[in-house]
Amino acid sequence: MATIEETSAGQRGAARAATLVAKLRPPMLTPFQVERRAICDAVCAAGFVKLVLVRAPAGFGKTTAMLQCRARLDAEGVATAWLTLDRADNDATRFLGSLEAAFALVLRKGGAPLAAAQPAPQSAGEHALALIDRMAAHDRPFTLFLDDFEALQNPAVAGLVWQVVEHLPPGARLVVGTRWVPESGLARLRARGELLEIEPAQLRFTADETDSFLRRARGLALQPAAISTLHRRTEGWATALWLASVALERRGQPDAFIAGFSGSNAAIADYLVEDVYLHLPDAVRAFLLRTSILDQLSGPLCDAVSGTADSEEILAWLERANLFLMPLDGERHGGAEPPAQTHQPNVRWYRYHSLFSSFLRAQLQQAMPHEVPALQMAASRWYEQQGRPVPAIEHALAAGAVDHALPLLAGKVDELLAQGRMRLLTRWLDAVPADALAAWPKLQIAHVWALSFTRGPADAIALLQTIPLAGAEGDLLAHVRALRHMLLNMMDRFDEARACSRDDPLPLPMGYPFPDSILATSMARMAAVTGDYREARRLLGVARQVVRGSDSNFNKIFSESVEGLIDLRQGRLQQALARFRIAASTMLPNRYGPTNGNAMAGILLADALYEINERERAERLLTVYVPLARDLGLPDQIITGHTVLARIAYDRGDVDGAHEWLAALEHLGHHRGLPRLVLGAMLERARLALLQGNQHAAEQALQHAADPALWRARPGLSAVSSFANDLEDVVMGRLRLALFTEPCVRTREAIETELAATERAQLMRRALKLRILLALACQRSGDAPQALQAMGEALRFGAAEGFIRIFADESTDVRRLVAEACLRQGSALPAGYVERLLQACGGAPEPVDPAAMQARHGLLEPLTPKEQKVLQLLAEGFSNVAMADRLFVSETTVRTHLRNISAKLRASNRTQAVAIARQLGLL
Repeated sequence: MATIEETSAGQRGAARAATLVAKLRPPMLTPFQVERRAICDAVCAAGFVKLVLVRAPAGFGKTTAMLQCRARLDAEGVATAWLTLDRADNDATRFLGSLEAAFALVLRKGGAPLAAAQPAPQSAGEHALALIDRMAAHDRPFTLFLDDFEALQNPAVAGLVWQVVEHLPPGARLVVGTRWVPESGLARLRARGELLEIEPAQLRFTADETDSFLRRARGLALQPAAISTLHRRTEGWATALWLASVALERRGQPDAFIAGFSGSNAAIADYLVEDVYLHLPDAVRAFLLRTSILDQLSGPLCDAVSGTADSEEILAWLERANLFLMPLDGERHGGAEPPAQTHQPNVRWYRYHSLFSSFLRAQLQQAMPHEVPALQMAASRWYEQQGRPVPAIEHALAAGAVDHALPLLAGKVDELLAQGRMRLLTRWLDAVPADALAAWPKLQIAHVWALSFTRGPADAIALLQTIPLAGAEGDLLAHVRALRHMLLNMMDRFDEARACSRDDPLPLPMGYPFPDSILATSMARMAAVTGDYREARRLLGVARQVVRGSDSNFNKIFSESVEGLIDLRQGRLQQALARFRIAASTMLPNRYGPTNGNAMAGILLADALYEINERERAERLLTVYVPLARDLGLPDQIITGHTVLARIAYDRGDVDGAHEWLAALEHLGHHRGLPRLVLGAMLERARLALLQGNQHAAEQALQHAADPALWRARPGLSAVSSFANDLEDVVMGRLRLALFTEPCVRTREAIETELAATERAQLMRRALKLRILLALACQRSGDAPQALQAMGEALRFGAAEGFIRIFADESTDVRRLVAEACLRQGSALPAGYVERLLQACGGAPEPVDPAAMQARHGLLEPLTPKEQKVLQLLAEGFSNVAMADRLFVSETTVRTHLRNISAKLRASNRTQAVAIARQLGLL
């Protein structure tokens, strides 16, 4: 016989399955619809469009128009699927599961084989990439309809939708219905002609459609003048017309009603709904008011809340009367599949239309405010009896019954933390008065954990400092220790984190796996930052040991990522790659798993893949993971993610795109109060400026980046010890700049000194970069044999681990030196590695003879004065937008000048144009 817990878990699972089935079923088309032929024609004829955006305020008929488009496409043989979004889809894993279920319907309709079921849940990023790949590989036309898109408030989840759109194959599209949508991602689609926007003006009924709706669809005997008045006063707003028609059905004198019909849209809705509401039987009105507190309705639940025994009958009557009640179980959808089996097979679930629900709740507050707490508590107790603590807590808090809610929450909080349901915990605990929460230290600490991953470390540590922790012991003390160290790490307060570890007399571990593992890994990260790699690895061993045999995958991701970073710093690229792959692919045990840890691992994996020149895979990972880490990730991962994306953009010739990524990084640093993000952007700008030959711009960027209060050096090593600045810091930037601006002998000596200190500190990846710069310094000082020797040593180390971009991201001179050294090394280097490296470096270029360059690249015709100005700005690193502002012309004009310059110089990209111009003495 099943235990109570098993029965409860089965009920919850069945309820979730039934909810998904309902989300995949499109709403029924009412018999009173008006054909929106123009909209359907536009959507069905949009051949190259990837995204159809149906955007308008509530009640404009978005869903109806989408349903008609879907019916048309179905009739034309195009496979379609429908997904109605809700607030729960802000969890990335939940959303991806729903989207995958919708795509499975497309495959079924299109006759394609269904993908094999995954043996275990995937991380959000891995799941997203796999789903995007399957969609991109589908070779038949299909259309996915996503309704109520405004429910997605999580930018990371919305970003996943844009990624899906970007990778849709020919003939596939998304049709999105929403009240609003962020502009992020739309500009490119609009510019490429891949976006079709259906706006409120197109959704408003025309005068003919209003006439058709009121007289033919609704059967109202109205005079043309009355219809014209109603159309003018509603401005063709579909819901207002519908509500007016419902009210007019019950009136014998329509002219008087129409004559007094006025007000703003919200006022019209409230007036009409109230007019309909007041004509209902008293018992039905009372039922509507009392059950309006519920997000979902069933007969048993409504009986418990309303105190009646006939809720099933009332719900059925409301459904038949089309009074804003929507079934959730999908039983009335024609030939659709039956709902999932539940432990209560005869119970149907509904919800009120959101506008009607909000109206009813306002009426309840006016009519019987004293009953609201009791109604909420009745719902809470019912859910508690059903073994569903989350809605039980929700209703108890809504009742203001904190004393009832907090014990329930205390019993559930460990599971919620393990599931990563930080948004839910934040919302709940924010609503609890501080004095009430003071009696529950465990919940106070859970509040800090939740804030860490929803509003960031600054808010979390501020809250932690307000909690009286004198005498804390046991698991509470273990959580506090872990939180303090982790939050200081996240805020770049390294000195305080070190002091926190140094002054802590307590043992580690303390016997509490989750906080013990987090603390050990956080301390390991700090040990690595200070160069104590032996201690770092010992602590990582502790972190793994305390969670061995548990399901704490977040801890496993964290520890593997940190050890991979140590491997990467010490030059063990292949070992780091293996660890990052393990961390990024670690399966999260449930649909609420924390995404921040996986974002960290995903970005680190992308960085390592970029280093071995797998740029496409790296970019795909970053487009998924950078948005997840942007607001809550560690500074090192944020800097790394944005910098690698900027380098990928620059390498493909998209200079503006590269600077956009760096501008985003700088903005984020200001927004989050993390100066290192700002300075990370400055360092990369300096590097790009030197690649473009703009020494002045590079020097300015380095001056901004040289903040001695931030870049604290470790004794004996001038390199910044943070992971993201392992290769690019102020010291490295100045050494690179000095190769162009200072005597080569002095620069060579400075590089040799820095190289010796770096090798003593076991920072072998940084040492590899310095050896590359040393080779260039030797060449520029006229010591060609020593240059080839230094580059040969760098190549042998690079070949052993597969380093590519560390060479290819340097200047053209370095690339030429690489090519020559590869030839000199001969069989000492693996042929496959040499081929990959030279390909990344642009082939094996011949040494440049300025005279030959002048002969090959003589101008086809002189540059105009305006083109000369544009060329100068281009050499200084200005983006197209910045050039347009400086020259007081449009961006289109700037692009025209750039095309002319490239043609006259016979250059294939912007960087080559600047290089040729310098050879010709034009700059």
